[in-house]
Amino acid sequence: MPTLINEKEINKILEDSLQDAISKFINSQVEGKTWSIIEFKEACCFNRDRRWVVKFILEPFKDEIEYRAENRDGWCIYAKSYQIRAKLATKWMEKNFSRIDWDAKLPIKG
Repeated sequence: MPTLINEKEINKILEDSLQDAISKFINSQVEGKTWSIIEFKEACCFNRDRRWVVKFILEPFKDEIEYRAENRDGWCIYAKSYQIRAKLATKWMEKNFSRIDWDAKLPIKG
């Protein structure tokens, strides 16, 4: 005897389940981890030059992303070397991707 199956409902359930699994996997890869600027640029910045990442992401958005007493949600600790909280950085990059000028060029030394 044939069974009635609502394909849209099944697809929705599968899609939700898959999205949940993907989110859990991604979080497990960055949960509690910190990155160097090299790891950050490889994971979130198309492996742009380190100087490009500093000039077009870390400097312009410093007030938003710097971890300090007044901003415990910040994800970048500015010191001798940059220390980046991976999970918060990936969330911020996803949310603010379109605010970054990905076509910007570093000045040519001459």
